[in-house]
Amino acid sequence: MVDGQARDFLKIWRVRILIGAIILLGIAPLMLMGVKFGMDFVGGTMIQLELDESVDSGVMTTTTTILQERLNRYGMKDISVRPYGDQYITVTISTNETSALEDVKDVLSSQGKFEAIIDGVITLRSEDLVEISTNPQDGYGYLSSTGQWRVPFTISKEGSERFKTHADGKCNKTEGVVTCEKIYMFIDRPDNAILIMPDSLYEKESAMFMMPGEERGDPITIDKFKHNALIEIVNASEVTPELVQQIEQGNYSRVIVHENVTGIELLENKTFKFDKNRDVVSAPTSSEYWLWKAVNLESILNLTPGVTSGKAIREAVIEGHAPDWETASSELTHMVVLLKSGSLPVGISIASTNTVSPTLGKTFINDLITMAVLAWFAVGFIVLLRYRDIKLTALMMSASFSEVLIILGIASLLSWELDIASIAGIIAVVGTGVDSFIIIVDEVKSGSTEEEETVVDKVKKAFRIIFGSAMTTLAAMLPLLTLGLGLMKGFAITTLIGLFVGVVIVRPTFGKIIEKYF
Repeated sequence: MVDGQARDFLKIWRVRILIGAIILLGIAPLMLMGVKFGMDFVGGTMIQLELDESVDSGVMTTTTTILQERLNRYGMKDISVRPYGDQYITVTISTNETSALEDVKDVLSSQGKFEAIIDGVITLRSEDLVEISTNPQDGYGYLSSTGQWRVPFTISKEGSERFKTHADGKCNKTEGVVTCEKIYMFIDRPDNAILIMPDSLYEKESAMFMMPGEERGDPITIDKFKHNALIEIVNASEVTPELVQQIEQGNYSRVIVHENVTGIELLENKTFKFDKNRDVVSAPTSSEYWLWKAVNLESILNLTPGVTSGKAIREAVIEGHAPDWETASSELTHMVVLLKSGSLPVGISIASTNTVSPTLGKTFINDLITMAVLAWFAVGFIVLLRYRDIKLTALMMSASFSEVLIILGIASLLSWELDIASIAGIIAVVGTGVDSFIIIVDEVKSGSTEEEETVVDKVKKAFRIIFGSAMTTLAAMLPLLTLGLGLMKGFAITTLIGLFVGVVIVRPTFGKIIEKYF
């Protein structure tokens, strides 16, 4: 009897489709790819980023896309970048390893804004770089004999014309000696900023050389540095109320101080921007200059008579200095990632960093599985008490289990990391699924005021209720996808996947089986 009824069920085309969906969308992906759990379960780190200002959805999308591309270019795995509201972005990485986290923070905290300045005029910007070469034949790489690394790049036609205009005539010949202006290259140069540095450091760096650690070539005076970094410098070992007033009157938008300057608490909550975590710059190694680090100066290169003769150039290079290949390799990678991904449309800073240990995550998974199994049996027991029918209860719970299986399989195909919000979405789908099954069964078992109403008519009536409920759920989930509420996207996505699987595949199949059953 049971075997005959099972054969009858298999003749229903919807049942065959459901079985195919379970195998192709559920079992196969789970066996081949497995389930990817997020930081909540496997441990890791969540980094909260704060944008300098509130932005619209377009700018937020651009920002998250660039950050994700940067991290992908860096070769980092199991990282997700999600918007949260209009001023925050959350980055989750499935590791607590200190070195990996430092690399992530370094990439994330950089806006990636490239600028090249000649004689105090911004000549090239990020949008002028059309190609970044990593080919050693083009000059890319590290020369251990001099300690220099180089990143060649190609300039756009518009940038090339602008460079030609600003570089023209910047070489002079006096008594047979040719002297040329220099080109200063920055990544994330602070705009409209003032630097505060101690007297002793100001004296030490009053005459800098071309490259950190290399006492060769013409020294660069602080005045020349200020002119080309487009910043102001104050030599003071202590922040005083008078200095704060001077800064406010100067309408500076940002203040950067050396770590040895005292009284920095007076800089907080003022008209200008000052962030202890971002704008207190520590002293670099002895072979480097604090001023370079404070304004994110990457390299200073001499112009040559060939590029100052009024001819357009398309090829240029950024140079840096490193004591060894390991350091150079890190700096080269960082530079290429920033230049290739482009600059962010808005400034960004790290607001907080939170970690979850792998041990806690593993315990969480075990507890979750245990609770899910108990909840599934509890629901089945309640259904059994209601209908006093083991076969009907088994049908309902099997249908519910198939929904969960297909949802997990689709999440696996999408490489979606399941977090707490995603699991909550799956639980919601299970609840609405069982509700739908009960609606179908109750409608079929109920008496009818219409004598000619068939079982098929009753199932159709039940589905009008189910579809109405599904549309309400869809309307509730769409804002979570479109308003940038990143932490709730997992809930919305798994709920919508479950809604689709349930309404299109599982619940209509259950309805057809009930038609045969009764």
